[in-house]
Amino acid sequence: MFYTRDRWGFDWREFITGVLFIIAGIFMFIHPDAGLVTLGLLFAIIAIAHGITQIAGFFEIRKYTPRASWLLLLAGILDVIFGLLFLFNIPAGIVGITILFAIWFFIDSVANLFNVGHLRPLGNVWFIVSLILDILTVVLAVLIFMQPVVAAVSFAVLIGIYLVIFGVNALVVAFARRN
Repeated sequence: MFYTRDRWGFDWREFITGVLFIIAGIFMFIHPDAGLVTLGLLFAIIAIAHGITQIAGFFEIRKYTPRASWLLLLAGILDVIFGLLFLFNIPAGIVGITILFAIWFFIDSVANLFNVGHLRPLGNVWFIVSLILDILTVVLAVLIFMQPVVAAVSFAVLIGIYLVIFGVNALVVAFARRN
């Protein structure tokens, strides 16, 4: 009813996305320690950069919103502190990034679930396979969010599984759209 497009053609963007996600997932299986440390350091650098940007923006924003701008300054200071904490304490960074990844996975997976219907006109098999893979990624996201400390220990494997499932799902969508 809502999806009137009958032919998509092979979706190269989904195919490339799928291949890249599968490669990233395999990397996480082979080098879990390097993957986690890299993610922790990246998160620390992003938090510090974002905090500095907020602190710098405070001096301009306070001209327009003098009372609320202090929240921006406080958030910027907290971002820098968390970034430095994660930079010099990698395990804390890994737990922090674990929670952020769980939120990201959940949002992406739910968005995919709401949009999986576009595959139904292309064939029930594609629709069902994509639906099952999306449900699996929602379950993984919830498991990570419920037990972030336990998930941090097995984070590399969970991230690897998610990346491979997400990559396979992207390949399914790419091939389904060729019909």
